[in-house]
Amino acid sequence: MNSAMKNGRRSDIRVRGAEVRFRDVALEPPFVISGRPLTHITAVSVHVDVTDCAGQGSAGVGAGMLSAPWSWPSTDLDLETRDRVMRELVRELAAQMAESSLSGDPFVLWRPLYEGLDDLLAGAARRAGVDRIPRLAGLLALGAVDNALHDAWSRAAGIPLTSMYTAEHLREDLSRYGKAGEGLYPGETLGTPHAQLPVQHALGVGDPLTAADAAPGVRDLEDWIRVEGVHHLKLKLSGELSADLERLRAVHRVAAPLHSDLRLSLDPNEAYTLPALAELLDTLEREDPVLLSTIDYLEQPIPRDQEPDPVMLRRLSARIPVLLDEGYSRLTQLSTLQGQGWSGVVIKAVKGQSHAMITQALAHAAGMRIAIQDLTTVDLALEHSLGLAAVLPVSWPAVEYNSRQYAAAANGELARRAPELVTVRDGSVRVEPVARGLHDI
Repeated sequence: MNSAMKNGRRSDIRVRGAEVRFRDVALEPPFVISGRPLTHITAVSVHVDVTDCAGQGSAGVGAGMLSAPWSWPSTDLDLETRDRVMRELVRELAAQMAESSLSGDPFVLWRPLYEGLDDLLAGAARRAGVDRIPRLAGLLALGAVDNALHDAWSRAAGIPLTSMYTAEHLREDLSRYGKAGEGLYPGETLGTPHAQLPVQHALGVGDPLTAADAAPGVRDLEDWIRVEGVHHLKLKLSGELSADLERLRAVHRVAAPLHSDLRLSLDPNEAYTLPALAELLDTLEREDPVLLSTIDYLEQPIPRDQEPDPVMLRRLSARIPVLLDEGYSRLTQLSTLQGQGWSGVVIKAVKGQSHAMITQALAHAAGMRIAIQDLTTVDLALEHSLGLAAVLPVSWPAVEYNSRQYAAAANGELARRAPELVTVRDGSVRVEPVARGLHDI
């Protein structure tokens, strides 16, 4: 390791206590993903008290979303039980953090929790009577705990968070994650903060495209485009080739005349095989080349636990970038993704700030593509996701913002605190306050 563990920094913190809070968020209308309607999601916040190296006290808060249907989809346990298990994981991780005697930067404090996640999940699985709990569910449970550490660290120092990811404040570089990390610090790869970001509008499989398709009280795509000016669309696919082709054509027929710069991304949510995906692209290339030219990238087309055929995936990635999302649960995967044929990765703030900062730095250094998605974040978690998107070196500028569509009522407090973050004009949201460092100190 080029940069060995140093003897501490003036900005180091130690956790004195932690409190965990949960909130049930209803999705109205439900968000249909791969034929499954998502009707509820759990929001979580972790509040921590810390002391700095001078013994001065400070506090921080981190937020996240516990989506059991997304992170833990296949199981014999019902959704309520899976959600309860994930809540218990958050409590246990927060307790471990509070009981630790470690002091340091957030990466130092987070690392034992991250590295002990498999053992924690194994124990939770035994208690729940199941064979395993996916690591992805563990990452969501850890995310809010980690986010609280970074917030408290920044507030204790009185320095904007994204200004602190340097050798001045961090005890070590990223060399423990591979040769690409030698001498590299996360702050070195961050971009100039953006004042506003285009919004990526999600379109579930069953979401209406026109008023004629919409149920009473449900907004259609045409209305969203006319009112907000959104033109970056993320389409959920069903996995049925003919139905997905028709859906794509229908979306293009409605949206293209309403905006001259329509951009699409496709998210099959693991419902495709690589040959079927190649057939979809072949058909579009042959029959709808204009539509094909609007597609920026494809997100997690194959099942998360499936090893891709690297030759076929490289061929597909050469045509349109293909990003790993649900299948990305370990930082060690970053060194093998390109060899497998993936173009890059999706970053989610709800997996934790440490995970996001390490991922973006190593992916950027390796020349991989990066997109940021939000997992229908609300309130503080949405504020965090928007701030992260404003500073990361993403390959596409649009930021996913699903809660304005499916859980707008859950953003009432955010609307009072920062109304610009819940207002979309000309297809964009103003993020200047959080772009200055995730939290304006």
